[in-house]
Parts: sequence; C-alpha cells; structure tokens
Amino acid sequence: MIIKSLTPNLLVDDVQNAIEFYIDVLEFTYIMGVDDDKQLYLEYDKTQSLGFAILQKDSTQLMFQSISNANSDLEVSLKRDPSITNIALYFEIEGFDEFYEKVKSKAKIVNEPRHTFYGMKEFFIEDNSGNIIGFAEKLV
Repeated sequence: MIIKSLTPNLLVDDVQNAIEFYIDVLEFTYIMGVDDDKQLYLEYDKTQSLGFAILQKDSTQLMFQSISNANSDLEVSLKRDPSITNIALYFEIEGFDEFYEKVKSKAKIVNEPRHTFYGMKEFFIEDNSGNIIGFAEKLV
C-alpha cells in the first residue's frame, strides 16, 4: 500500500460556520460543497445550506461534514458529545511569528507560543467547532 495523501474530515454541527472560520481566520480557500440533497456547489455562497465542504490552504485540504449529513451518507448513527473536542490537528508551517500575530486576535488561543523539547516553536487555537488546531515551525 502507498498512501498518497490524508484529508481529515471534521464532523461539525454547522458547516457554514466552520467554512467562515477557516476562510476568515486561517485563510483557507473554498474548493467545493454539497448540500443534503447531493447538489454540488463549486462557488461558495453564504446563503447555501451545505452538509459537506472541502477547503484548501497551500497543499493541505480539510473536509467538513455535518453530523446529520454523515449519518445519512455513511448510513451510520454518529453522535457528538459537545463537551468533548472533536479532534486535534497539527500543522507545520513557515512564517510562524507573522502568522501568530495575524491570528491571535481572531481565534481563541489555547496555548501561547512556546519552544518544545522536540525542537519546535508552536501554539494552539480552538476553532469555532471546538477542534484544537496546532501550528508549529522548526526552531532550527
């Protein structure tokens, strides 16, 4: 087996809300979305009611899917406990200091920038769906 890429699918309560956060705060770009009737939308319109969307930043893509859409699509019964964070993502980036300055007033900071024993400078935020997102840059 050869793994060519990994695209996390974040289960969220509100796909539009997630899209807005990742576009406005983290500068992702909208790639596509699908409503609950499986209608494809290649351009983002804030008035659309999407059950699924793909966003991209540089070479990284993230998918967002509502719990109800995932239940229908996968024919399962997923549940989400709002007191539990969905997932934690960890991005290695370039331009750490500039990015932190840009984001710190737009997102809830979970951990301020710190140097780690494993040679990274990192900080963590919480997105508007309760996910923890880490950003790190190699110290040298």
